[in-house]
Amino acid sequence: MPLVKLSHGAAVNPESLKYITIESKNISGKVVHGVMVRIDDNTDHWIVGYTEKDEAIAQVKKYAKAIIKAEDE
Repeated sequence: MPLVKLSHGAAVNPESLKYITIESKNISGKVVHGVMVRIDDNTDHWIVGYTEKDEAIAQVKKYAKAIIKAEDE
């Protein structure tokens, strides 16, 4: 199965993807909601961070749709 392009130069093989998550961290006094993927070797990869949680949620939904579309092809 080909790689699925996510954003910010990141791509993932759907067969090795475990899950996509949002992790909130306090960075320099600001809460940043980071979108991360975990692959089958149990490594987490930070893709992008947002100051608004709604933006992070929307990005996760976009990634999920792209991955599902790739699996259906």
